[in-house]
Amino acid sequence: MSNWKTDFEVKFRLEFIHENGRKEIKNNTLIVEAENEDQAIEMVINEYDNSVFLKVNEVKKIWNY
Repeated sequence: MSNWKTDFEVKFRLEFIHENGRKEIKNNTLIVEAENEDQAIEMVINEYDNSVFLKVNEVKKIWNY
């Protein structure tokens, strides 16, 4: 276990398909403090209650301290 933390920028989208077949996509970005990329993704997934609509596009390390 490390005491060092890293800020990650997690870019993701929410993809909804409406009853009439119309597809709606909402793009979003969150910056989270985590020990690694996998933990950063897990934090975003938990933030959205493990939504099936959530798709992670990119994870980028932006700061380490």
